[in-house]
Amino acid sequence: MMKKFIAVFILMFGLVSPVFAFTTLDAVNQKVCSRFEEDTARLAGIMEEVRNRKGIKETRVAFGGIDDQIKSADYQVTFAAEAIAYQRAQKFSSKSELQYSLEVLKNKVLKAKIEVAKAI
Repeated sequence: MMKKFIAVFILMFGLVSPVFAFTTLDAVNQKVCSRFEEDTARLAGIMEEVRNRKGIKETRVAFGGIDDQIKSADYQVTFAAEAIAYQRAQKFSSKSELQYSLEVLKNKVLKAKIEVAKAI
């Protein structure tokens, strides 16, 4: 009885764990995008609070090259959010292609963080 239990236990966990360890490029992309979205949402919340404290009602920016720190930060946060949405829609065929694309996206999110820090 005990031998059967051990055999079933080894079979179950021996076969199940590789299934959980296997992930697709799309799954990795979606997970990283979710993390970046959390960061971008926090940055947007920070900027909302900055605008509220300074009494700014609207800072809509359609393009870069803004001389105001708050508008520049808002632009970079929006730009990063749009880049994340675009990244989510992409389908990758190789690990290196995905890594490169995520690196570019990371730099856009970092740029937004830097601009928000300047605006604070």
